[in-house]
Amino acid sequence: MSTETKTVYQLDRHHCYLCTTAADRDPLDENNWLIPAGCVETAPPQTGKNQTAQWQYDSQTWRIIPDYRGQTAYRTDIGQHDGIAVDTVTVPGALPAGLTIEPPPSSLHTWDAAKKTWVLDKAAAQARKAAQQEEMWARIKQKRHDNLRGGVYVKSIGKWLHSDDESRAQYTFMRTMPALPEKMVWKTMDNTFVPMTKALLDELSLQLLADEQADFANAEKHKAAMLKAENPLEYDYSGGWTANYASAEAREGTK
Repeated sequence: MSTETKTVYQLDRHHCYLCTTAADRDPLDENNWLIPAGCVETAPPQTGKNQTAQWQYDSQTWRIIPDYRGQTAYRTDIGQHDGIAVDTVTVPGALPAGLTIEPPPSSLHTWDAAKKTWVLDKAAAQARKAAQQEEMWARIKQKRHDNLRGGVYVKSIGKWLHSDDESRAQYTFMRTMPALPEKMVWKTMDNTFVPMTKALLDELSLQLLADEQADFANAEKHKAAMLKAENPLEYDYSGGWTANYASAEAREGTK
């Protein structure tokens, strides 16, 4: 009895080529093969990308058809900028109207049916970029505000004094006084105390003003550069600010 086998071609539930398998020779008739269910004896043709071979039972031939199964198909008939609904392709054949496997580059793109591709909605893109620029400018201004309230360095005493809003109000009030109380002391940011004099108050006030001028100029510099950036929210505005107590402490810690 012969044990020969013959290569046959398994179909899936859509009658598309799935894989090769083997048919055994009929033990009762050596001229006959026991073809497994869902298999054909004719080899499928070569197929390209996004194609499959489908068996045509009526003509007993293969036909090459589109095949996007397992891929994400994107809706082209939504017409919204805040998300494109998607479906997963589960059957072979041409995609139904209103679907494409070409992903939209962004939520600002809409489908151009004539060109059969996504196109950028320029008005929406400009509006989003303007909103991003506004958001980034707010971040830069907040950085400026926070940095200026991180301490003021007074060179004559080699100490950092507080520069938060409450401390600034106290400095302003003291400058209106005809004279400061005798033996007045002031707590520094390293928790030591120094004598507060009119000369020290003048020096720290001038340094506060100098720091503000520098950081305001730096903020405007960052704003101008950010407005030229392709992606405003990715702009790096971390450089160029005046030193504060935290940054000085960090530098000391690395020495």
